[in-house]
Amino acid sequence: MMPNPDLSMPPAAVPGAVLWAGDGGGDFAGSGPSGDGLRAILEASADAIIVVDSAGVLRYANPAASRLFGRDLQALRGTGFGFPTAPGRTEIDVLPPGEAPRVAEMHVTALSWDGEDASLAILRDVTERKAMEDELRLAAQVFENASEGLLITDAGQRVLKVNPAFMSITGYQPGEVHGRPMGELLDSEYQDPALLETIEAAVHSAGRWEGELVKRRRDGGPCYTWTTVIAVRGEMGQPTHFIVTFEDITRWKEAQQRLDHLAHADPLTDLPNRTAFHQHLDLALGQARRHGDIVSVLFVDLDHFKPVNDALGHAVGDEILQAVAARLRETVRESDLVARLGGDEFIVLVRDIQREADAGVVAQKIIDALRAPFHVRDHEIHIGSSVGIAVYPEDGRDGDTLIHAADQAMYRAKDRGRGLFAFANSAGETPPVPPFAGRPADCG
Repeated sequence: MMPNPDLSMPPAAVPGAVLWAGDGGGDFAGSGPSGDGLRAILEASADAIIVVDSAGVLRYANPAASRLFGRDLQALRGTGFGFPTAPGRTEIDVLPPGEAPRVAEMHVTALSWDGEDASLAILRDVTERKAMEDELRLAAQVFENASEGLLITDAGQRVLKVNPAFMSITGYQPGEVHGRPMGELLDSEYQDPALLETIEAAVHSAGRWEGELVKRRRDGGPCYTWTTVIAVRGEMGQPTHFIVTFEDITRWKEAQQRLDHLAHADPLTDLPNRTAFHQHLDLALGQARRHGDIVSVLFVDLDHFKPVNDALGHAVGDEILQAVAARLRETVRESDLVARLGGDEFIVLVRDIQREADAGVVAQKIIDALRAPFHVRDHEIHIGSSVGIAVYPEDGRDGDTLIHAADQAMYRAKDRGRGLFAFANSAGETPPVPPFAGRPADCG
Protein backbone atom coordinates (compact mmCIF):
# COMPACT_ATOMS: atom_id res chain seq x y z
CA MET A 1 0.00 0.00 0.00
CA MET A 2 1.43 3.38 -1.01
CA PRO A 3 2.01 5.92 1.76
CA ASN A 4 1.05 9.51 1.05
CA PRO A 5 3.83 11.36 -0.83
CA ASP A 6 5.90 13.86 1.22
CA LEU A 7 5.57 17.00 -0.89
CA SER A 8 8.41 18.71 1.00
CA MET A 9 10.87 16.23 -0.47
CA PRO A 10 12.48 16.43 -3.93
CA PRO A 11 10.75 14.58 -6.76
CA ALA A 12 13.11 11.60 -6.41
CA ALA A 13 11.92 11.20 -2.85
CA VAL A 14 8.27 10.60 -3.71
CA PRO A 15 7.67 6.98 -2.62
CA GLY A 16 5.66 6.19 -5.72
CA ALA A 17 8.89 6.45 -7.71
CA VAL A 18 10.36 3.34 -6.10
CA LEU A 19 7.39 0.95 -6.01
CA TRP A 20 9.05 -1.21 -8.68
CA ALA A 21 12.06 -1.78 -6.44
CA GLY A 22 12.89 -4.83 -4.43
CA ASP A 23 13.92 -7.77 -6.40
CA GLY A 24 10.61 -9.27 -5.26
CA GLY A 25 8.88 -6.61 -7.35
CA GLY A 26 5.28 -5.48 -6.96
CA ASP A 27 2.77 -4.09 -9.39
CA PHE A 28 2.80 -0.50 -10.63
CA ALA A 29 -0.34 1.52 -10.34
CA GLY A 30 -1.54 4.42 -12.42
CA SER A 31 -0.48 5.53 -15.82
CA GLY A 32 3.11 6.53 -14.96
CA PRO A 33 6.27 5.10 -16.47
CA SER A 34 6.70 1.39 -16.88
CA GLY A 35 8.83 -0.63 -14.50
CA ASP A 36 11.76 -0.41 -16.88
CA GLY A 37 11.24 3.33 -17.12
CA LEU A 38 11.27 3.77 -13.36
CA ARG A 39 14.35 1.58 -13.09
CA ALA A 40 16.10 3.75 -15.67
CA ILE A 41 15.12 6.91 -13.78
CA LEU A 42 16.44 5.61 -10.46
CA GLU A 43 19.62 4.26 -11.92
CA ALA A 44 20.28 7.57 -13.65
CA SER A 45 19.66 9.59 -10.48
CA ALA A 46 22.61 11.58 -9.15
CA ASP A 47 21.26 11.05 -5.63
CA ALA A 48 21.88 7.78 -3.83
CA ILE A 49 18.61 5.92 -3.29
CA ILE A 50 18.34 2.95 -0.94
CA VAL A 51 15.62 0.91 0.70
CA VAL A 52 16.22 -0.41 4.22
CA ASP A 53 13.87 -2.98 5.75
CA SER A 54 12.69 -2.94 9.36
CA ALA A 55 15.71 -5.02 10.39
CA GLY A 56 18.10 -2.37 9.03
CA VAL A 57 19.17 -4.45 6.01
CA LEU A 58 19.61 -2.82 2.60
CA ARG A 59 17.12 -4.29 0.18
CA TYR A 60 17.85 -1.94 -2.71
CA ALA A 61 20.63 0.51 -3.73
CA ASN A 62 21.03 2.39 -7.00
CA PRO A 63 24.35 3.08 -8.79
CA ALA A 64 24.69 6.51 -7.14
CA ALA A 65 24.65 4.76 -3.76
CA SER A 66 27.49 2.53 -4.98
CA ARG A 67 29.51 5.62 -5.86
CA LEU A 68 28.72 7.35 -2.57
CA PHE A 69 29.62 4.41 -0.32
CA GLY A 70 32.51 3.21 -2.48
CA ARG A 71 31.16 -0.37 -2.74
CA ASP A 72 29.54 -2.27 -5.59
CA LEU A 73 25.85 -2.96 -5.60
CA GLN A 74 26.18 -6.65 -4.78
CA ALA A 75 28.25 -5.79 -1.71
CA LEU A 76 25.72 -3.22 -0.58
CA ARG A 77 22.50 -5.21 -0.91
CA GLY A 78 21.83 -7.47 2.01
CA THR A 79 24.21 -5.63 4.37
CA GLY A 80 23.33 -3.62 7.45
CA PHE A 81 22.83 0.06 6.81
CA GLY A 82 24.17 1.28 10.15
CA PHE A 83 22.44 4.66 10.19
CA PRO A 84 19.19 5.68 11.91
CA THR A 85 16.26 5.45 9.53
CA ALA A 86 13.66 7.44 11.43
CA PRO A 87 11.67 9.61 8.99
CA GLY A 88 13.13 13.10 8.57
CA ARG A 89 16.25 14.85 7.35
CA THR A 90 19.77 14.54 8.70
CA GLU A 91 23.43 14.60 7.69
CA ILE A 92 25.65 11.57 7.87
CA ASP A 93 29.38 11.03 7.48
CA VAL A 94 30.23 8.42 4.88
CA LEU A 95 33.57 6.61 4.98
CA PRO A 96 34.16 4.95 1.58
CA PRO A 97 36.94 2.33 1.77
CA GLY A 98 40.26 3.85 0.69
CA GLU A 99 38.69 7.23 -0.10
CA ALA A 100 38.34 10.57 1.64
CA PRO A 101 35.36 10.92 4.00
CA ARG A 102 32.23 12.41 2.49
CA VAL A 103 29.14 14.13 3.86
CA ALA A 104 25.65 13.23 2.70
CA GLU A 105 22.34 14.89 3.35
CA MET A 106 19.81 12.11 3.94
CA HIS A 107 16.01 12.29 3.60
CA VAL A 108 14.12 9.30 5.03
CA THR A 109 10.47 8.40 4.60
CA ALA A 110 8.53 5.25 5.40
CA LEU A 111 7.15 2.94 2.72
CA SER A 112 5.85 -0.58 2.28
CA TRP A 113 8.23 -3.05 0.65
CA ASP A 114 6.83 -6.44 -0.33
CA GLY A 115 4.09 -5.92 2.23
CA GLU A 116 6.56 -5.14 5.02
CA ASP A 117 7.47 -1.86 6.71
CA ALA A 118 10.62 -0.31 5.27
CA SER A 119 12.37 3.01 4.85
CA LEU A 120 13.28 4.88 1.72
CA ALA A 121 16.47 6.95 2.08
CA ILE A 122 17.62 9.45 -0.50
CA LEU A 123 21.18 10.67 0.06
CA ARG A 124 22.71 13.65 -1.66
CA ASP A 125 26.49 14.11 -1.61
CA VAL A 126 27.02 17.57 -0.12
CA THR A 127 30.75 17.24 0.57
CA GLU A 128 31.77 20.05 -1.77
CA ARG A 129 28.92 22.27 -0.65
CA LYS A 130 29.84 21.72 3.01
CA ALA A 131 33.48 22.47 2.25
CA MET A 132 32.43 25.67 0.51
CA GLU A 133 30.17 26.59 3.42
CA ASP A 134 33.04 25.96 5.83
CA GLU A 135 35.31 28.14 3.71
CA LEU A 136 32.71 30.89 3.59
CA ARG A 137 32.16 30.59 7.34
CA LEU A 138 35.89 30.76 7.95
CA ALA A 139 36.22 33.73 5.60
CA ALA A 140 33.37 35.47 7.43
CA GLN A 141 35.06 34.87 10.78
CA VAL A 142 38.36 36.17 9.40
CA PHE A 143 36.56 39.22 7.98
CA GLU A 144 34.80 39.95 11.26
CA ASN A 145 37.76 39.30 13.56
CA ALA A 146 40.70 40.59 11.51
CA SER A 147 42.75 43.30 13.20
CA GLU A 148 43.19 45.00 9.81
CA GLY A 149 40.44 47.15 8.38
CA LEU A 150 38.62 45.48 5.48
CA LEU A 151 36.40 47.15 2.91
CA ILE A 152 34.63 45.55 -0.05
CA THR A 153 33.18 47.50 -2.95
CA ASP A 154 31.27 46.65 -6.11
CA ALA A 155 32.62 47.15 -9.62
CA GLY A 156 31.67 50.84 -9.42
CA GLN A 157 33.84 51.18 -6.28
CA ARG A 158 30.82 51.79 -4.04
CA VAL A 159 31.20 50.37 -0.54
CA LEU A 160 29.29 47.14 0.10
CA LYS A 161 30.71 45.93 3.39
CA VAL A 162 33.19 46.93 6.10
CA ASN A 163 34.42 44.96 9.09
CA PRO A 164 34.53 45.96 12.78
CA ALA A 165 38.25 46.83 12.56
CA PHE A 166 37.43 49.39 9.86
CA MET A 167 34.90 51.00 12.18
CA SER A 168 37.35 50.96 15.09
CA ILE A 169 40.18 52.49 13.06
CA THR A 170 38.22 55.15 11.18
CA GLY A 171 35.36 55.86 13.58
CA TYR A 172 32.78 55.40 10.81
CA GLN A 173 29.72 53.20 11.24
CA PRO A 174 28.53 50.89 8.41
CA GLY A 175 25.52 53.07 7.62
CA GLU A 176 27.78 56.07 7.10
CA VAL A 177 29.90 54.41 4.41
CA HIS A 178 27.64 51.92 2.62
CA GLY A 179 27.05 53.01 -0.94
CA ARG A 180 29.71 55.74 -0.83
CA PRO A 181 32.50 55.79 -3.43
CA MET A 182 35.69 54.24 -2.15
CA GLY A 183 37.66 57.30 -3.26
CA GLU A 184 35.85 59.49 -0.73
CA LEU A 185 37.18 57.32 2.10
CA LEU A 186 40.71 57.10 0.71
CA ASP A 187 40.96 60.78 -0.19
CA SER A 188 42.48 63.09 2.39
CA GLU A 189 43.86 66.58 2.62
CA TYR A 190 46.92 65.00 4.22
CA GLN A 191 48.17 63.41 0.99
CA ASP A 192 48.76 64.17 -2.67
CA PRO A 193 45.42 64.06 -4.55
CA ALA A 194 47.22 62.63 -7.59
CA LEU A 195 47.93 59.48 -5.58
CA LEU A 196 44.35 58.26 -6.06
CA GLU A 197 44.84 58.33 -9.83
CA THR A 198 48.06 56.35 -9.39
CA ILE A 199 46.24 53.76 -7.28
CA GLU A 200 43.41 53.37 -9.77
CA ALA A 201 45.80 52.99 -12.69
CA ALA A 202 47.86 50.35 -10.85
CA VAL A 203 44.80 48.34 -9.78
CA HIS A 204 43.30 48.31 -13.27
CA SER A 205 46.58 47.36 -14.95
CA ALA A 206 48.19 45.02 -12.39
CA GLY A 207 45.14 44.17 -10.27
CA ARG A 208 46.83 45.40 -7.10
CA TRP A 209 48.31 48.42 -5.35
CA GLU A 210 50.10 48.55 -2.01
CA GLY A 211 51.55 51.47 -0.11
CA GLU A 212 51.13 54.08 2.60
CA LEU A 213 47.97 56.17 2.68
CA VAL A 214 46.80 58.89 5.05
CA LYS A 215 43.07 58.56 5.55
CA ARG A 216 40.75 60.95 7.31
CA ARG A 217 39.07 59.66 10.47
CA ARG A 218 35.47 60.51 11.18
CA ASP A 219 36.66 63.15 13.68
CA GLY A 220 38.78 64.76 10.95
CA GLY A 221 42.15 63.63 12.27
CA PRO A 222 44.76 61.84 10.15
CA CYS A 223 44.99 58.05 10.11
CA TYR A 224 48.22 56.65 8.69
CA THR A 225 47.67 53.23 7.11
CA TRP A 226 49.50 50.60 5.12
CA THR A 227 46.90 49.89 2.46
CA THR A 228 46.40 47.18 -0.15
CA VAL A 229 43.80 47.51 -2.92
CA ILE A 230 42.99 44.32 -4.87
CA ALA A 231 40.72 43.91 -7.90
CA VAL A 232 38.52 40.78 -8.01
CA ARG A 233 37.92 39.88 -11.65
CA GLY A 234 35.11 37.93 -13.23
CA GLU A 235 35.24 35.35 -16.02
CA MET A 236 35.60 38.05 -18.67
CA GLY A 237 38.52 39.65 -16.82
CA GLN A 238 36.60 42.74 -15.77
CA PRO A 239 36.70 43.84 -12.10
CA THR A 240 33.59 42.74 -10.23
CA HIS A 241 34.68 43.86 -6.77
CA PHE A 242 37.52 45.65 -5.03
CA ILE A 243 38.94 44.59 -1.68
CA VAL A 244 40.77 47.14 0.42
CA THR A 245 42.75 46.10 3.49
CA PHE A 246 44.61 48.52 5.68
CA GLU A 247 46.67 48.32 8.83
CA ASP A 248 46.64 51.29 11.18
CA ILE A 249 50.26 52.46 11.50
CA THR A 250 49.43 55.83 13.07
CA ARG A 251 51.19 55.08 16.36
CA TRP A 252 54.24 53.73 14.57
CA LYS A 253 54.24 56.72 12.22
CA GLU A 254 53.93 59.20 15.07
CA ALA A 255 56.69 57.41 16.99
CA GLN A 256 58.84 57.54 13.87
CA GLN A 257 58.13 61.25 13.52
CA ARG A 258 59.02 61.82 17.18
CA LEU A 259 62.28 59.93 16.76
CA ASP A 260 63.02 61.82 13.58
CA HIS A 261 62.32 65.09 15.38
CA LEU A 262 64.59 64.10 18.26
CA ALA A 263 67.33 63.19 15.81
CA HIS A 264 67.06 66.54 14.04
CA ALA A 265 66.11 68.95 16.84
CA ASP A 266 68.13 70.67 19.53
CA PRO A 267 66.80 69.27 22.84
CA LEU A 268 67.07 72.60 24.70
CA THR A 269 65.57 75.07 22.22
CA ASP A 270 63.66 72.66 19.91
CA LEU A 271 65.33 74.40 16.97
CA PRO A 272 66.74 72.27 14.15
CA ASN A 273 70.18 70.94 15.07
CA ARG A 274 73.38 70.91 13.03
CA THR A 275 72.35 67.78 11.09
CA ALA A 276 68.96 69.22 10.15
CA PHE A 277 70.51 72.54 9.14
CA HIS A 278 72.93 70.79 6.79
CA GLN A 279 70.02 68.93 5.16
CA HIS A 280 68.00 72.10 4.63
CA LEU A 281 71.06 73.96 3.37
CA ASP A 282 71.83 71.22 0.84
CA LEU A 283 68.24 71.37 -0.45
CA ALA A 284 68.39 75.16 -0.70
CA LEU A 285 71.69 75.03 -2.57
CA GLY A 286 70.30 72.46 -5.00
CA GLN A 287 67.38 74.73 -5.77
CA ALA A 288 69.68 77.73 -6.07
CA ARG A 289 71.83 75.91 -8.64
CA ARG A 290 68.77 75.11 -10.74
CA HIS A 291 67.17 78.56 -10.57
CA GLY A 292 70.12 80.88 -10.04
CA ASP A 293 68.95 82.00 -6.59
CA ILE A 294 71.03 83.66 -3.89
CA VAL A 295 71.34 81.81 -0.58
CA SER A 296 72.91 83.27 2.53
CA VAL A 297 74.19 81.69 5.75
CA LEU A 298 74.28 83.85 8.91
CA PHE A 299 76.46 82.60 11.77
CA VAL A 300 75.19 84.13 15.05
CA ASP A 301 77.26 84.07 18.24
CA LEU A 302 76.15 85.64 21.54
CA ASP A 303 78.61 88.29 22.73
CA HIS A 304 78.42 88.20 26.53
CA PHE A 305 76.77 84.89 27.28
CA LYS A 306 79.62 83.12 29.08
CA PRO A 307 79.96 85.64 31.95
CA VAL A 308 76.20 85.54 32.49
CA ASN A 309 76.16 81.75 32.44
CA ASP A 310 79.05 81.59 34.92
CA ALA A 311 77.53 84.21 37.22
CA LEU A 312 73.90 83.11 37.27
CA GLY A 313 74.25 79.38 36.64
CA HIS A 314 73.45 76.99 33.87
CA ALA A 315 69.71 76.90 34.59
CA VAL A 316 69.43 80.63 33.91
CA GLY A 317 71.77 80.24 30.96
CA ASP A 318 69.49 77.59 29.47
CA GLU A 319 66.48 79.87 29.81
CA ILE A 320 68.38 82.67 28.08
CA LEU A 321 69.24 80.35 25.18
CA GLN A 322 65.59 79.36 24.90
CA ALA A 323 64.58 83.03 24.88
CA VAL A 324 67.22 83.78 22.22
CA ALA A 325 65.85 80.95 20.06
CA ALA A 326 62.31 82.32 20.38
CA ARG A 327 63.45 85.83 19.54
CA LEU A 328 65.37 84.64 16.49
CA ARG A 329 62.32 82.77 15.17
CA GLU A 330 60.24 85.92 15.59
CA THR A 331 62.80 88.08 13.80
CA VAL A 332 63.37 86.15 10.57
CA ARG A 333 60.82 85.27 7.88
CA GLU A 334 58.89 82.00 7.87
CA SER A 335 60.83 80.96 4.77
CA ASP A 336 64.13 81.29 6.66
CA LEU A 337 65.48 78.62 8.98
CA VAL A 338 67.01 79.14 12.43
CA ALA A 339 69.11 76.34 13.95
CA ARG A 340 71.31 75.92 16.99
CA LEU A 341 74.77 74.51 16.42
CA GLY A 342 75.58 74.16 20.11
CA GLY A 343 76.57 76.31 23.09
CA ASP A 344 75.69 79.92 22.31
CA GLU A 345 76.11 79.52 18.53
CA PHE A 346 73.11 79.83 16.23
CA ILE A 347 72.90 79.80 12.46
CA VAL A 348 70.29 81.15 10.03
CA LEU A 349 69.56 80.06 6.47
CA VAL A 350 68.21 82.98 4.43
CA ARG A 351 66.60 82.08 1.08
CA ASP A 352 64.94 83.98 -1.75
CA ILE A 353 66.94 87.21 -1.52
CA GLN A 354 67.64 89.49 -4.46
CA ARG A 355 71.15 90.70 -3.52
CA GLU A 356 73.84 90.22 -0.90
CA ALA A 357 72.87 93.41 0.91
CA ASP A 358 69.53 91.82 1.83
CA ALA A 359 71.41 89.36 4.03
CA GLY A 360 72.96 92.33 5.84
CA VAL A 361 69.46 93.68 6.52
CA VAL A 362 68.50 90.39 8.14
CA ALA A 363 71.71 90.32 10.15
CA GLN A 364 71.07 93.82 11.50
CA LYS A 365 67.53 92.85 12.51
CA ILE A 366 68.97 89.92 14.46
CA ILE A 367 71.55 92.13 16.17
CA ASP A 368 68.88 94.67 17.12
CA ALA A 369 66.55 91.96 18.40
CA LEU A 370 69.21 90.35 20.61
CA ARG A 371 70.51 93.72 21.86
CA ALA A 372 67.25 94.24 23.77
CA PRO A 373 67.48 92.98 27.37
CA PHE A 374 66.21 89.55 28.45
CA HIS A 375 64.21 89.22 31.65
CA VAL A 376 64.85 85.86 33.27
CA ARG A 377 64.04 85.04 36.91
CA ASP A 378 63.87 88.68 37.97
CA HIS A 379 67.16 89.43 36.23
CA GLU A 380 67.56 91.95 33.42
CA ILE A 381 70.26 90.52 31.19
CA HIS A 382 72.11 92.17 28.30
CA ILE A 383 74.09 89.98 25.95
CA GLY A 384 74.04 91.10 22.29
CA SER A 385 75.38 89.19 19.31
CA SER A 386 77.84 89.22 16.43
CA VAL A 387 76.91 87.87 12.98
CA GLY A 388 79.03 86.52 10.14
CA ILE A 389 77.54 86.32 6.64
CA ALA A 390 78.45 84.03 3.75
CA VAL A 391 76.62 84.13 0.42
CA TYR A 392 76.19 81.47 -2.27
CA PRO A 393 77.79 81.32 -4.78
CA GLU A 394 80.40 84.01 -4.10
CA ASP A 395 81.66 82.62 -0.77
CA GLY A 396 81.23 78.91 -1.45
CA ARG A 397 79.30 76.38 -3.47
CA ASP A 398 78.71 73.75 -0.81
CA GLY A 399 77.32 73.81 2.70
CA ASP A 400 80.53 73.17 4.65
CA THR A 401 82.38 75.93 2.82
CA LEU A 402 79.60 78.45 3.40
CA ILE A 403 79.29 77.63 7.11
CA HIS A 404 83.05 77.92 7.58
CA ALA A 405 83.13 81.24 5.72
CA ALA A 406 80.26 82.62 7.84
CA ASP A 407 82.02 81.42 11.02
CA GLN A 408 85.22 83.24 10.09
CA ALA A 409 83.26 86.38 9.23
CA MET A 410 81.58 86.25 12.66
CA TYR A 411 84.98 86.22 14.38
CA ARG A 412 86.01 89.24 12.33
CA ALA A 413 82.85 91.03 13.51
CA LYS A 414 83.77 90.25 17.12
CA ASP A 415 87.32 91.51 16.57
CA ARG A 416 85.91 94.79 15.26
CA GLY A 417 83.98 95.46 18.47
CA ARG A 418 81.05 93.02 18.77
CA GLY A 419 77.42 93.84 18.12
CA LEU A 420 78.26 93.94 14.38
CA PHE A 421 77.86 91.83 11.28
CA ALA A 422 80.60 91.09 8.77
CA PHE A 423 80.50 89.58 5.28
CA ALA A 424 82.87 86.81 4.35
CA ASN A 425 83.99 88.92 1.38
CA SER A 426 84.37 92.01 3.65
CA ALA A 427 81.81 93.99 1.62
CA GLY A 428 78.96 95.94 3.13
CA GLU A 429 80.08 95.58 6.74
CA THR A 430 78.66 97.81 9.43
CA PRO A 431 80.91 100.26 11.21
CA PRO A 432 81.74 99.71 14.87
CA VAL A 433 79.20 100.98 17.39
CA PRO A 434 79.90 102.19 20.92
CA PRO A 435 79.97 99.43 23.54
CA PHE A 436 77.02 98.93 25.90
CA ALA A 437 76.68 101.54 28.60
CA GLY A 438 77.36 99.98 31.97
CA ARG A 439 78.07 96.33 32.50
CA PRO A 440 77.50 93.84 29.67
CA ALA A 441 75.33 91.81 31.98
CA ASP A 442 73.29 93.24 34.78
CA CYS A 443 72.95 90.35 37.14
CA GLY A 444 70.45 92.16 39.32
